[in-house]
This record gives sequence, structure tokens and C-alpha cells, in this order.
Amino acid sequence: MKTDANPDIATRLAQVEKTVLPALVLAAKWYDNAARETDITRLNAVNHPGFVPVQPLRVPAR
Repeated sequence: MKTDANPDIATRLAQVEKTVLPALVLAAKWYDNAARETDITRLNAVNHPGFVPVQPLRVPAR
């Protein structure tokens, strides 16, 4: 059972890294300005800025 559990845990952890990112991190990467996290969360109706799902997002062009 232990040999089955370790690969399963590793797979699930890899999926989590791909499914959510904080808006703060996205704003820092995209705009070099973490304060623009509200632009991302507001335009995409994100419920919690700490968990932005990986999907096509609308972003301001300014």
C-alpha cells in the first residue's frame, strides 16, 4: 500500500501546483507590480485572491 500511496501523493501535489496561483504572484509576474492583483481578481470574478484557478483569464492591457 505504501508503494501505491507515494506516487499518488506526488501526482496530486503536482496537480495542485497547476490548478491555482495567488493573484499576487500572477500580478508580480505579468506586470512587475504585485499591487495590480485587484485588477486580475475584479475582472475575473475570483472568489479568493489566494486561489486563482488556471483558466483563460481576462487582464487589463494598461
